[in-house]
Amino acid sequence: MSTFKGIVAEFPQIRIDYFRHQPEHKAPLACFLSHVHSDHLIGLESLRAPFVYCSPATREILLRLEKYHYRINFAAGKLESRNVTYDRSMRRLAKPLPLDTPTTIELAPGNNIQVTLIDANHCIGAVMFLLEGGGKAILYTGDIRAETWWVNSLVQNPILLPYTLGPRRLDCMYLDTTFATKSHPYREFQSKAEGINELLDKVSRYPDDTTFYFHSWTFGYEHVWIALSAFLRSRIHLDSYRTRIYGSLSSLDRKSLREVGLDVTFDNKFLRESGLDIREAPALCGFRNGNRMQPGCLTSQSNVRIHSCERGMGCPVLDHDKNARVVHIIPIVTRVRGTNVEIAELGAGGGKGDLDQKEELETGNAADINKIIELCAKTIKDEPLLSKLSAVLQEALKERNGTIDLDMDLQKASPEKEPELSLESLASVLSTHLTKSQEVGNPLNRTIRFPYSRHSSFAELCDLLDAFKPRDVFPCTVDENKWDPELSMRYLFGPFCSGDTFRHDTEMVKMYEARLEQETYERRVQSESQNETQSSGGATASPHAKHPACSNIDGDEQNTTAITDLSEPPSLLHATKRPASEAPSASKEHKHKKPKNWRIAYDAALGLNGLTWADYGGLVSARSQIEEEEL
Repeated sequence: MSTFKGIVAEFPQIRIDYFRHQPEHKAPLACFLSHVHSDHLIGLESLRAPFVYCSPATREILLRLEKYHYRINFAAGKLESRNVTYDRSMRRLAKPLPLDTPTTIELAPGNNIQVTLIDANHCIGAVMFLLEGGGKAILYTGDIRAETWWVNSLVQNPILLPYTLGPRRLDCMYLDTTFATKSHPYREFQSKAEGINELLDKVSRYPDDTTFYFHSWTFGYEHVWIALSAFLRSRIHLDSYRTRIYGSLSSLDRKSLREVGLDVTFDNKFLRESGLDIREAPALCGFRNGNRMQPGCLTSQSNVRIHSCERGMGCPVLDHDKNARVVHIIPIVTRVRGTNVEIAELGAGGGKGDLDQKEELETGNAADINKIIELCAKTIKDEPLLSKLSAVLQEALKERNGTIDLDMDLQKASPEKEPELSLESLASVLSTHLTKSQEVGNPLNRTIRFPYSRHSSFAELCDLLDAFKPRDVFPCTVDENKWDPELSMRYLFGPFCSGDTFRHDTEMVKMYEARLEQETYERRVQSESQNETQSSGGATASPHAKHPACSNIDGDEQNTTAITDLSEPPSLLHATKRPASEAPSASKEHKHKKPKNWRIAYDAALGLNGLTWADYGGLVSARSQIEEEEL
């Protein structure tokens, strides 16, 4: 999920992908929207000025977005008219710009910037912004998938060529860092083409009368639609909401769209206002070929083999699949090479639920988890399976906003979409879900998963930066509470940059030191409380007493390394321990020397000396409740 606050230091008079009012900054003179995923629309609903520049596809989709609870209530007849979220404000403010075309925008008299929109290989309408002016140039990537072929196309782009092969250098690249980590398994992903090829191979094994349902809960899987439709020679059924959205990308009129099978409910606002072509529209929605209409891969008709409609909207095939005959196709981020380990999508990097609500179990309450385990024990007689269920629930509970993807199991248990589900019913669903997950070796399973990440792997990001060699890199997805030097831009991308000053690292180091100071204070208070307990009763031991290595933590000033030096990986930032023969006596060590905050933090984060964060009482967020809820 994007955490970028919209501020571009090189051009402070604009905002990108974040539109909420920020009192510490002046109001923007222009705004830019890279794509329509919800984590990039924060504050847009209440924006009243200035103009918002975007791609033509982004504008058309934006004007037709509806929130889930409004469209489900309209489908149920509870609302008499549709509630379109951004139509009222954005119809006037959203300004489409053509791709690969430098465009001058006047921010104020005598104050101009030049912007070029470049395809981001992420979802339909998603673009990057090359901003130039006043002797500065930056590239804001938004969300990207930096596959090799795509990076090569950027190198050859005539507008970007001076910054790749030529003498110029970007002052900064604002980068999609959703999966920016050297840790396995985010270093390398299967390409989109490899993922689609795997999917086509799997669907080819099923009988010709098999019906498939592709889970497209957000924008970004349009190429999968096109590939599936062409391979199976079947069009793809969409619900009325998605039909309106994708139908808006076409320049065809109402009658022509109906001729190609897209039955769109029009109003006077539906017709496109810009004359700019949208590249994906013909393949998705069809086009006119002479005096004949050529249909695209999408249709409003439900009598087809492939469905990607929203569940609960009245589809006679999907919503009445009580015997679970439909085969479900679910994209994942990646599959670890040589293993069966899969990294689930779960809305990673934004877009979760923009088109559909995924069925997930939120695991935020330990009491509820224990109750579910007790109920499952009554229905699951297989002890190994029950143990795995307990482990899965406990693991999800540990994660912030932890969820378990239940595929379609909840809908099968409650086909009428009842708003409440009892714990007993949920236990039955979990039992079925875990049992189904144990099935291996069956080539005709009712669920197909294939790798198709919409975001870049670490290796792909390195290739992108190596092509541009910008002076600085600023991450657009950061968890400040978990940041450490191993996530610094210098450590991750320093070798691929032409500069050695990383503004974001400087900002984060200050926050990191403050966080460690707070943790040290809390740890000292806890230790003093434990010492008082020991002196009064003598029965309670320090939680560190069972870790003898704790007494070996050395806090000598001369052996420390400044954490502001991020040119080496964190493991090399540790001070070298003195040999035992040079170590001071235990009494002197206890009296005069205390571990440095950063030293303790590094050791705990890396699991050295037998200690973890849990031994220090865990991590405590310094954010306000409002900020936590927003994240």
